[in-house]
Amino acid sequence: MAKKQYDVIVIGSGPAGFSAAEAASSLGAHVCLVEKGKLGGECPNLACIPSKALLAAARAYRNAQEVKVFGVTCSAITFQFEDVMKYRDRVVEKLTGGGIRGQRYEQLLKDLHVDVVFGEAVFEDDHNVLVGGDRLEGKAIVIATGSKDFIPDIPGLDQIHYWHWYDALSKKRQPKVLAIIGGGPVACEIATFYATFGTRIVLIQQSSRILSREDEESSRFVEERLVAMGVDVVTNGVVSNIVDGRGGVYGVHVDVQGNKTMHAVEQIVVATGKRARLNGMEEAGLCLDEHGFVVTTKEQQTNKKHLFAAGDVCGGYLLTNTSHHEGFVAGYNAALLALNKRTPKMSRDERVVPRVIFVEPESASVGVTAAVIKNRFGSVLVGRAQIQNLGRALADHAQNGMVKLVVHPKTRKVLGGSIVGPHAGEMIHEVTLAIYANLTIDKLAEMIHAFPTYAEAVSNAASQLTLE
Repeated sequence: MAKKQYDVIVIGSGPAGFSAAEAASSLGAHVCLVEKGKLGGECPNLACIPSKALLAAARAYRNAQEVKVFGVTCSAITFQFEDVMKYRDRVVEKLTGGGIRGQRYEQLLKDLHVDVVFGEAVFEDDHNVLVGGDRLEGKAIVIATGSKDFIPDIPGLDQIHYWHWYDALSKKRQPKVLAIIGGGPVACEIATFYATFGTRIVLIQQSSRILSREDEESSRFVEERLVAMGVDVVTNGVVSNIVDGRGGVYGVHVDVQGNKTMHAVEQIVVATGKRARLNGMEEAGLCLDEHGFVVTTKEQQTNKKHLFAAGDVCGGYLLTNTSHHEGFVAGYNAALLALNKRTPKMSRDERVVPRVIFVEPESASVGVTAAVIKNRFGSVLVGRAQIQNLGRALADHAQNGMVKLVVHPKTRKVLGGSIVGPHAGEMIHEVTLAIYANLTIDKLAEMIHAFPTYAEAVSNAASQLTLE
């Protein structure tokens, strides 16, 4: 068995792993990256980019159906589901470079002078990793293996051919009726895509509302928009069992606080959350939390000083942007240890993390919710504005949207915000910067905003505060 020695070994090439390799290499470390699948990981190949391509196609289809209001006449608007999926494939190929492993990422790693080994990594001990016929020894190792789906224990689920969420983003066949188990961002995005193209959707969420981690007003707003698109949103719904009715039909039995119903569907998607992917990590001796995620310090260090972890495998936000950040911190600190450098370590800084849910219209948020601040201080200042009242929104025929700002009741500093509306994912960064820079709400209210723009709604909300 061949043995190779490295300063830093990075396991996984997703956002966290790629950033870790880049950071370690930038310090002069001899780096090896191990990947068992396609380079780039889940986000560009299966999740973020494929889903956004499909949602862009859905938005184009919706827009084409609404052009008459602008005085524009089109012939019949149609679509071919296979062609929509081909568009998704072209976007992914352009980003990754195509090929079996992702040629663009291969070249980027080559430019960074990072060795790449393909195969599944198995820890022999906490310094040695076996990959196929190779033994890789690392002075420091970064674990960035990502996450896997959490599959709930629902009677009958293991007896049917259900879809994982990523299957719903790649299948060439469009089901007529689709049940989605879960009410988080991924579930809502899948519902938006399929409902746009005419699939009847039953979205089943166990808690009292979808997007339960978001501000209640914005999540209710998104729910209303999904219902307007024809989605049957079932909250407080517990799937008691699933029956294979044969003939291409599944029976999904749902208990809503004692009221039992059955939904006949053609396909079922499971989108109920994630757990750490730790196959082959048993001999590393990692400390895990109660949900099975790797425990780390702010320096992304595990309970073993030479083992670092970053990204979804650590839990937390489970976002691409935070994975990139954590990966860079992990790779940088791993290289410092491996090279025995006395340079100060980097620390994770996730005090302010914007997040976007690409439903219709977009929903974006940052910071804490009004409910959290009210519980903490007894009251909260809230600023609200309706996007549809803006000149830009009227010109664009954008009929739905809101901005909500959360402000400290005494210091008047911006602590959180949520936006639902066109370009919400871009607009949220103004609120993000205000929180990051520790600004008061008055700064947002006083700043001149371009006219006519959607960003005016942020200024309007900042100027209309109420104490709650």
